[in-house]
Amino acid sequence: MGSGPDRAGDRHARRRWRIVVGAALVIGCSWLAANAAFAQELRVQVSRGPYYVGDPVEIHVVASGFESEPQPEIEAGEIAGARLRYAGVSDSSSTSISIVNGRMSRVTEVSFVYRYELVARRAGRVEIPPFRVRQEATERTTRPLALTIERIPTTGLASLSVGLPKGPIFVGQKIPVTVELRIDREAQRDLVSYRAEVPLFDLPTLSFLDEPLPDANTQLELETAVGTLRLPAVSQEETVGGRRILVLRAKRTLIALAAEEIRAEAPRVLIERGTRFRRDLFNQRQPVASERLLAEGEPVLLEVAEVPRQGRPESFAGAVGEGFSLEVSADRSVVQLGEPILLTFRLRGNGDLSSAGLPRLDAEGLFDPDHFRLPAEPPPGLMDEDGKLFEASLRVVDADVREIPALAYSWFDAGTRRFETTYSRPIALSVGAAEIIGADDVTSRPSDPATAAGTSEGAPTEAGSTPAQTTVRATSFERSGASLAIDRDADRVLRGGPSGSGDRVGIAAL
Repeated sequence: MGSGPDRAGDRHARRRWRIVVGAALVIGCSWLAANAAFAQELRVQVSRGPYYVGDPVEIHVVASGFESEPQPEIEAGEIAGARLRYAGVSDSSSTSISIVNGRMSRVTEVSFVYRYELVARRAGRVEIPPFRVRQEATERTTRPLALTIERIPTTGLASLSVGLPKGPIFVGQKIPVTVELRIDREAQRDLVSYRAEVPLFDLPTLSFLDEPLPDANTQLELETAVGTLRLPAVSQEETVGGRRILVLRAKRTLIALAAEEIRAEAPRVLIERGTRFRRDLFNQRQPVASERLLAEGEPVLLEVAEVPRQGRPESFAGAVGEGFSLEVSADRSVVQLGEPILLTFRLRGNGDLSSAGLPRLDAEGLFDPDHFRLPAEPPPGLMDEDGKLFEASLRVVDADVREIPALAYSWFDAGTRRFETTYSRPIALSVGAAEIIGADDVTSRPSDPATAAGTSEGAPTEAGSTPAQTTVRATSFERSGASLAIDRDADRVLRGGPSGSGDRVGIAAL
């Protein structure tokens, strides 16, 4: 056995060792806890069932442990037989503080909650593909989910229909669409809420225009992929088969963007109807029990065709409709040869002006390129309340030109299925021939004594030579090919050409 001092030293050594190991364990646990707190995690939360056809299901994707900046991006796959609508994102942060052996550690966790709304269009099993969240080089993915969707009883107490003309229709043609919601007076009395959906309005190959309805007295609410659409509507009661029915009618204008068949699922309306009621303090009926009922219309099938190429005039530039007109004005009517003329084109008509443009300005029925210098491409247009506006600058290169000619503009009439053409009014022009000095237009001839006397004294001359007088011969813009145009681009004028002594000499000579 060792002596007392040796045993005391061993005890001190073991004690120090335990302190060191304990501190290491504490630090290691703290490090693991901090890293666990900052580990990126992704989970999906679904509202409690049961789930029904046409009834929205809330889905939240919670991303925690990510950095606060930049906001992580989320991707969601397509779901067969259902519509998934993104409803927004919110973020929150929480901070935890721990003190171990006098050392304080602070951990901040940031969470992002992405909100979605799922609406199933048919009963059965719906597969929800994984959600993917990415923040710079970090990416996390959820597991796929599956929901069981139950069927809702159908009813004849309500209906939702979409009215369209018979096809085919043409790309760019304005097509009136009527949406009609009907609710039986019996169901209206006990109606708690309704949710209507028209899948046609979510197709990416279509665009829609909404104009004020003069006699609108209410709104028709429709759920779409981008949120609730509130259309001005007319509400009135009608009698059908001896029953009183409330009818809500709204209108939209459809424009097909591509020549492909339009297929859309049937419009549907889900109504919630009270089955038991109680009276509140103000003697108003309050539902204490309700039932859900579903009504579906007819699927939409419509053929979309391209504007015929056979017989298409050169002055056609995508306008489809009827009653088009083209008004042309000029910023000046008296010009010198080569000066720019700014033309303004005002296009009006009953059609989709957003897809209508100007044809090439040298097309048949427009400008003769032998008489005008024209832009290489048609100018872009700008929509306003009075139609579509275009501007183009051109120059007269022939002194015999006396007018801006009447310009042809063609469109396709979808009703008669023929091309029609209108003409603008001509604009009178007064063109003056610009006089310029060319290098080959300067000659010399012997001067007369009077002219010679007027020369500077002491001017050196070669022996035996006669002082010469410069004669300038005028030439026209047509012969020289020079441009006297005024450049309207201020940036180009201020920027100037390449710098150099040659340019400065040329400018001084001019």
